[in-house]
This record gives sequence, structure tokens and C-alpha cells, in this order.
Amino acid sequence: MHLTTISSMALLVAKAVDNSGINSREVFERAGLDPDLLSDSNARYSHEGMTRLWKLVVELTADPCIGLKVAHYWHPTSMHALGYSWMASATLKEALERLVRYFHVISTTTDLILEEDDESVKLIFPIPSNIHPAVQAIDTGLAVIIEMCRISYGDEFEPVHISMMREKNLCDDEFRRFFRSPISYSSSTNTISFARDDVELHLPTANAELARVNDSIVTDYLTKLDKNNIIAQVKSRIIEKLPSGNFTEELIAQSLNKSLRSLQRKLTEEGTTYRALLDTTRQELTEQYINNSSYAINEITYLTGFSEPSNFSRAFKRWTGQSPSDYRANLQA
Repeated sequence: MHLTTISSMALLVAKAVDNSGINSREVFERAGLDPDLLSDSNARYSHEGMTRLWKLVVELTADPCIGLKVAHYWHPTSMHALGYSWMASATLKEALERLVRYFHVISTTTDLILEEDDESVKLIFPIPSNIHPAVQAIDTGLAVIIEMCRISYGDEFEPVHISMMREKNLCDDEFRRFFRSPISYSSSTNTISFARDDVELHLPTANAELARVNDSIVTDYLTKLDKNNIIAQVKSRIIEKLPSGNFTEELIAQSLNKSLRSLQRKLTEEGTTYRALLDTTRQELTEQYINNSSYAINEITYLTGFSEPSNFSRAFKRWTGQSPSDYRANLQA
């Protein structure tokens, strides 16, 4: 896949540059990037072009800490529909899971990793050995996540710890004021550590239906972005067809203009099967619906494509270790 970044994230850079008194349009042109694409929500810039842009921005503004200033301009539309899915998530943990799952909407340069233990949840930004992003781009990425958490959770939100691969420099005081947490420099990874209690707190802005609609938009976008991404294509069709009950592997293959054998072969090459994708997709949707009390259990059964409530209950218990009613009762408690 070609390494790209969505133009709406580059728009944040343009706003910060303009605010510094420098003409961002001229800077983009010097970096070899078409500034007119900033108004196209589906456009993307190459990784190489974005790296040139960051180098010019730091040079022209003489501000090595400008990554933090860029993050202040974040808006849900900066991440296409993923921004709205984040805002509608039931918990920060669910929002982080969405971010990891759909990160290629924002950038195809890497894949985020979410690690958990009994007390914390860690979001890791691995940097492939063949990729050399500007450190300010990483600063913006980490800061944007914290901005998003504070918009959803409240301005009092504070991460447990920040690890940065960059060396400590004159930005340290600004970083500490912004992140409000201990920071480790020259680390092996770029990582944000969250307290488990914070990320599992139910958010007042949760809206499972809105999250589902925007997830579908994101999935469609990713399918078009990478036409060879068979997993994204299959999951998109499953989400579309679950409520109708017509989601057999044969019908999904037909909807993708593929033979059943061809679909099975491509999924095998990706290390998965249709049954596994169906189960994963149902589980992801169920997690969204069950956290919204406006959905009755029987309604969730229908929306996730189960013909009988008993079948849904068995699947739910396999996923969570609890029955749907017990899970919801514990959630409400």
C-alpha cells in the first residue's frame, strides 16, 4: 500500500502555520504538495511530501515544538468519519480500539497497537524501520490523542505516562504542561499509557447507533482506499447485510463479484476465514449496541443477524463470559 496521510490532518498543519503569520499555501507548494487538496476531505498526501512539509514548517517557524500547536486545531472531521465514531464511543477504551482498527484512514505509514494489563492500557505508535517521520509529526499524533480524550472525557483527563522516541530538548516544559504526566525520552517506542479505570468509564456522549453509522462510512472509505483489502471489503458487506439475515458466504462473495472459491482463497492468504470475520464483526457491533440502553436485547439480536435470542446469548457469553442481561445489569450498576 502506498504510504499516505489524509489531507484533513495536513489541514491542521496549515492552520498552525497561518496562525504563525506564514502563508501556508506557499509552504505547501514549496513542499511539493497541492494546497487545493486541503479542501477535499477524501484527498491524501504522500508520506514523503508530508515529511518535506514538516521540515519546512519547523525551519520557517523556528519552532521545534510546533507539533503541540498543530494538535490544538483538531476537529472530528480531521479524521473523516472516524472522528465521529470516536466521539460516539461508549468508553475511551472502545474509542481507542476504533482508532487502532481504522487508523489507516488517518495514515497508512504504520499500525497502532493496544496492549492491556490489570491496571493500564497502552497505545503504541510503532515506527517501521524503513519509515523516518518528522519528530513533530509524532508530537502531533500523541497530542491529538490526548486532545480527543479530553474532549470526550473532560479537560481534567491525564494520561499515566508518555514515552517518546525523540530526545529531550527545549520542548520539555511545553510537553509537560500539555500532557500533565511523566515523560520518558529516548524510549524504544512512542507510547501513551492510560489508567484502566479512566478508559473504562462510561462516557455521556456515547451513541451506539451514531458510532455504527460512522464505522460503516469508515469501512467503505478503507475499502476504496485499498481495493486489495479483502478483509475490509468482507466486513463492510457483513455489516451491511446482517440485519437482513442474508449474509451467507456465497452471497458475500457474489456482492464482491467473486466466486466462493476465490473469496475463500483470498481470506486464507490473509490468515483468516469468513466465519472468523463474521464472528469478529458481530462481536464489535454487539459491544457498541449493548452499551446503549436504548437497544433492547431482542433488537440487538436482530441487528447482529442472529435468528434466535438463545443463539445470540450463547455467542455473547462466549465473547464476554456473561449473559447479555447480566452484562447490562453490571454495566448499569
